[in-house]
Amino acid sequence: MPQITGRILPALAVAAASATLVAARAPVARPALPGDDGMYVGAVKLESAGVMHFGPDGTLFLADPRGAAVYAIDVADAGNDVDTTALEVEDVDGKLAAALGTTRDQIRIHDMIVHPRSQTLYFSLTRGRGADGVPLVVTLAKKDQAVAVVPLERIRHARTAIPKPPAPDARTPWGAPQRMMSVTDLALVDGELYVAGLSNEEFASTLRRIPYPFGRPAAATTVEIYHTSHDRYETASPIETFLPITLGGQPSLVAGYGCSPIATFSRAELATKSHLRGKTVAELGGGNRPLDMISYAKGGKEFILIANSDRTLTRLDAGEVAAARPLTTPVSQAFEPAGVGYLPVAIVGVMQLDNLNAANVVALKRDIEDGSLDVVSIARRWL
Repeated sequence: MPQITGRILPALAVAAASATLVAARAPVARPALPGDDGMYVGAVKLESAGVMHFGPDGTLFLADPRGAAVYAIDVADAGNDVDTTALEVEDVDGKLAAALGTTRDQIRIHDMIVHPRSQTLYFSLTRGRGADGVPLVVTLAKKDQAVAVVPLERIRHARTAIPKPPAPDARTPWGAPQRMMSVTDLALVDGELYVAGLSNEEFASTLRRIPYPFGRPAAATTVEIYHTSHDRYETASPIETFLPITLGGQPSLVAGYGCSPIATFSRAELATKSHLRGKTVAELGGGNRPLDMISYAKGGKEFILIANSDRTLTRLDAGEVAAARPLTTPVSQAFEPAGVGYLPVAIVGVMQLDNLNAANVVALKRDIEDGSLDVVSIARRWL
């Protein structure tokens, strides 16, 4: 995929002239120094824009699955919004497209997350189609809904390669490009960046642990789970989305797979084993993909909220997940749920989720009646 050229950058700058671009802090490029965060000022040369995650200090972690790399980026977002109001943005893809000087059919949003302090929305997207597509990170401010392009051509960042990615031309049995699944989700956990995706090994489904700051060797654990809809142990399907969480006092990961089992993994075992079988605790029903998941607390309990491709929002009780017995037998019919029960939240079309503030969850949602793509807030008191 071509990078941003000298002709494209001025056009983007003009299109976003009314917005304040997120600027890098350091004005002069410098090499990474021993004991430093490893960042330097330069160009983030993306081949694709994938999933994102914010560290607690506001560092943006951005996946480039086609390039088999992850970037840590200092977005220099100094905002500090403690307001608990909601955020609603109608026709958000049209708004982003207009700021980029194009039309909504020429952008594809890959992820949306919220900055932990400023409550600014960050979108990873591709502007253009096919060989002309340009990967970008774009922000939308909560207060005035101003759109800005993060200046990846010159910004403080660090890069790490993903070990043993699928070959660029590798395909799944159903024809999908495996390289684009080299990173399917990521999160910073206890000084390590957990990266889910596929590798080029026989057991392809892999959880990598990359020490952060980058520079030290990564570790990897191949993972498998029992798939209740398929009645087999899966080793080739990647984790679609995961959530670091403590279950029953044990540091864990809750992982969602396509078609659509939910499994848990012990983080202690991930740190010590090269191959690990997770515990399947729920089946959301065949033909569905868990797209995103978050956790939140309400009434002294912790809940897990899951966005789905072909279901409503679903809510799991974290305490029930912790106490669940493993599923080891198949469901009796297609689309049948099993294991830990869930609350079907009557909201459909949700593609991405994040916690906006103490009172609200924010979602990227496709309206099933008019087809518009909107940002909507959901009050936690209703979840």
